[in-house]
Amino acid sequence: MKTAMINRYDELQNLFRRASCGIALLAGLSACGGGSSGGTTTPVAPVETPRYLLGGTVSGLLPGASVVLANGADKVTVTANGAFSFAGKLAAGASYEGKVDSASAGLGCSISQGAATMGNADVSTLAVRCLPIVLAGVLEKIQVVAGMVSDAAGNYYIADAGNHVIHKLGTDGNLSVYAGVMGKEGVEDGPVSGATFSFAGGSRLAIDRQANLFVSDYCHAVLRKITPAGVVSTVAGQRRSSCEADDLEPASAYVDGQGAQARFGLPGSLITDANGDVLLVDTHQNTVRRITASGVVSTLPWKYAPMPEVGSDFRRVGRLAIDPAGNVYFSDVTGGYIFRIQDGVAVKVAGNRSLAGSVDGIGGAASFFRIAGMHFNRDGDLLLVDGATIRKVQVDGKVTTLFGPGLLDANGQTAGFKQLSAMVLEPSGAMVVYDLGRHMLRRLDQDGKLSTLPALPGHIGLVDGVGAAARLTLGYARAVVADTAGNVYLADDVNNVIRRVAPDGTVSIFAGIAGKDGGVDGGRGTATLEGPVAMAFDKEGNLYFADQFHGQPWLVLRKINKQGEVSSINYLPTSHGTRFALAIDQQDNIYWVHNVGNGIYRRPPGGEFALFMPFDSAMKVLNGKIGTRDYISAAALAVDRHGTLYFEDVQHHVIFKVAQNGDVSHFAGTALQSGDKDGPPGIGTLPSSDYFPLMMDANDNLYMGSQDALRRIDTAGVISTPQLGWGSPVLSTFAIGNGVVYGFTAQAVIRTPLP
Repeated sequence: MKTAMINRYDELQNLFRRASCGIALLAGLSACGGGSSGGTTTPVAPVETPRYLLGGTVSGLLPGASVVLANGADKVTVTANGAFSFAGKLAAGASYEGKVDSASAGLGCSISQGAATMGNADVSTLAVRCLPIVLAGVLEKIQVVAGMVSDAAGNYYIADAGNHVIHKLGTDGNLSVYAGVMGKEGVEDGPVSGATFSFAGGSRLAIDRQANLFVSDYCHAVLRKITPAGVVSTVAGQRRSSCEADDLEPASAYVDGQGAQARFGLPGSLITDANGDVLLVDTHQNTVRRITASGVVSTLPWKYAPMPEVGSDFRRVGRLAIDPAGNVYFSDVTGGYIFRIQDGVAVKVAGNRSLAGSVDGIGGAASFFRIAGMHFNRDGDLLLVDGATIRKVQVDGKVTTLFGPGLLDANGQTAGFKQLSAMVLEPSGAMVVYDLGRHMLRRLDQDGKLSTLPALPGHIGLVDGVGAAARLTLGYARAVVADTAGNVYLADDVNNVIRRVAPDGTVSIFAGIAGKDGGVDGGRGTATLEGPVAMAFDKEGNLYFADQFHGQPWLVLRKINKQGEVSSINYLPTSHGTRFALAIDQQDNIYWVHNVGNGIYRRPPGGEFALFMPFDSAMKVLNGKIGTRDYISAAALAVDRHGTLYFEDVQHHVIFKVAQNGDVSHFAGTALQSGDKDGPPGIGTLPSSDYFPLMMDANDNLYMGSQDALRRIDTAGVISTPQLGWGSPVLSTFAIGNGVVYGFTAQAVIRTPLP
């Protein structure tokens, strides 16, 4: 038995030796065990995993232009329309995400069908579409001037409430971004290149003798400083999340103190005095606060002198100025009076609201239209901009007009001012003013000669033309829509017309007669309009619009058919409101809403408007999450292909969905939370966009926005922030049509393909 076991063990050893020999032979060794061999072996090639090309097509590239596409680290530069592919190949099952990395200046590109998983074949379905960004008008670098200051060297610093940056206009005429990130709103401190600012509301600028810039943040309730070395810091105040009235704290929370211990309400207009202290207007508390260089905040003590002729509505502080003796002057918030604080008492210097317009005179015999900026000159006179005039106020209250309508400059030219809103004085005595009505910077030198600064020459107006030759009044656009052919329509209630921008950039009046108001029906070239404020297309291509009769408590629903005939249908169910919206579903039901109404109305084909969904139903859906906001404010509507209606409630920062039977549900956003967080309902947040519409793309994705970003909400209510090919423009409103998003700035129509 023992011998058998040993033999079995020897057999196993021999078996292992023979296996080892086979393995060694495969490896190409010359011997196994004690033997030898002179033969050679053939290596076995490894099996390769099949790999495939990723590519697609590019369209819309102009001659000489290019677009850089990326899939992860793999990039390809495409210089001509047609097919393309990435150099690297991908294995089956590998995920890919094609993106537009960059494009030539002035070109907006997007990619569709860009993300998926590789199969067992080459992919050529990535579709890249490019368009010139500017369709009509001129896109200015400065969007909305919120304030200006100048330093001792003659440089100008311009707060841009559109781009949320501070521009620097150098003495050499060069314009650059001095502080902030273009299009990014925030309140982050640090180096000027990465710091963020918010110039919403009444935020303003001031500068001291050491060239420190000060910024009042109206929304976030802080005072910030930018040193000459380019470092941004918060001097005083505690950051607040937003500037909405319902988010403001009770009066007891506004306290004086050191730095972050101090609390502001709505800090607005500000100036610096000879000591380097900052004085600013706390609009919410109607007070003037003083902030020392070390950040100590105190409230300036004063009260109004007996002035029975000045009502309480005009006793709210507007703009500030300090005379050479250190006396504080301020205008009231309506810009109709000037007061001086002396010995703790505010006395009226000049102004009379019972007089219309800008009237020269002394004290109460003088009147102002709307004071928007004040500075003392070297002679101790107060210079100010007032509507369309530049005026001077002497210490005795004598008011005279230096320049304005009917007056000529030293070259014999008229100013043509429309609405002056800011001014600065140069050390030489010259002044620069910003004309909001014309979006221009004008300089009146010490010799009385007027010129226009090239940095902002004023590319707005009512001028038909093609592309850059056209002039647009988009700052006043009340509504925009786009049709399936790529035409864009602008409701211009200032000029009583609807304007059309064709796909080739041609701007023309589509309906109405410029400057002639009325309700006359007929051909769109002879019909008259009052004030178009909302528009919508039906499925047949007929354009409906709400026409607001100026000065009258009614609006009329009107229609422009495909043959160009304008007709009036019936009155709309509202007598007040400032924001309006129309929507039309596939069954030709017309929906109507305004921002201070009691609900959404619906009109069936050929019928009358009736209340379709009362806002009380939407309030119940919020399930008590209403805070102090006990009403719905809706100013935007959209309808998907299935007839489901969507509307935005800017009070609670949510979007509701309404079924055809009137049932309402919470669709997107988080109640009482304003922001830019992506995600599903209850997690994602939406900005307050009272002046932005809701737009629907061909796949029933909903788009809404704010000045600095558009947001996309898919059919499940999930919010995302798409990266659009036009970068970060500042929009006043937008429209979607033919797979393109059209943006409207203060001076131009821009566009980019939807991703």
